[in-house]
Amino acid sequence: MAQKMIYFSFMFGVWLVYVGSMFPIFLLFMSLGQSLHVAMIVASVLTFLFIIVQRTFRGLH
Repeated sequence: MAQKMIYFSFMFGVWLVYVGSMFPIFLLFMSLGQSLHVAMIVASVLTFLFIIVQRTFRGLH
């Protein structure tokens, strides 16, 4: 159970890094609300892709 909590907190941290890095870039082109919304959506997609790639390559070694 503790291992899953560490994993979920790591994934949340990855998501926050994605949002934090993309939000200022989108802020240059959109309003505050739109850029935050788009950054959260893109960060969620990238995090899911990261999880899928991680689980795919976990079984290869």
